Amino acid sequence: MRCLTFVADRGEPSIRRATFEERSWLPLSAACLVAANVRETLGALLGIPLQTRLFEPAIPQDDGWREIGRDATIYRVRGSVSDAAIVLRPRDATAMAAAAFGESAKTGEPPRPLSPLEGDILDRAVASIAGALVPVCGPYERDSLTRIPSMAGFRSYFEIAIDPPVEVRIGVALSHDVPPEPAGSLTAGVLSGVEVRVDAIVDVARVTAHAVASLRAGDMFALHGWNAARLTVAGRTVGTGPAGIRNGQYALSLGVSA
Repeated sequence: MRCLTFVADRGEPSIRRATFEERSWLPLSAACLVAANVRETLGALLGIPLQTRLFEPAIPQDDGWREIGRDATIYRVRGSVSDAAIVLRPRDATAMAAAAFGESAKTGEPPRPLSPLEGDILDRAVASIAGALVPVCGPYERDSLTRIPSMAGFRSYFEIAIDPPVEVRIGVALSHDVPPEPAGSLTAGVLSGVEVRVDAIVDVARVTAHAVASLRAGDMFALHGWNAARLTVAGRTVGTGPAGIRNGQYALSLGVSA
């Protein structure tokens, strides 16, 4: 979804220019539900209460996706509505594996490769929290959870931060956004005072493309179809009828509605 935004120019914070930016369709409420599910599931798995923070859904650019997926452990879930991915960067994968053993990753310690046993534990932990993604990707087959090498094919992304004692960020990516359900509608009465532009269109004779390319000021075309003029609003025909002149002004007698 493209949204109109206003960005401050560098060096001129009081001057803002209008631009269109891609924004995620994903409802914030759905991402919040995923974060709550992750908190409850992971907390029960580790046997400790957890607190989570949510970073709202966004649509990263190409360089953003490269940075998100750099050296990360990525799991794909094939849902009925959308494919989803759980993303754990090296430091976060190490912290989650350590938490599963009742340990804490040392602050400032560089990430290290996981042992085969730690990797297996991480796979099981991710399989447990994959069910939290159902609100954004739909039901899925448990066997569809697989590791993938990159973030290719995903569109939107948000993160769930888990606060100490388990300090982990879990990324969630979706292959496409699902537009939110309409929350309501406007009645015709609400819009009755809105002014719209109405155009009457009369077709001219059919001519060749060469004739159009050769048009010069003063050239004349014979009008045909005066009895089939069209009344349009925003390019959509709302009625047809004969056109002519009445009381010195062009006029259209509205006939059959389209």
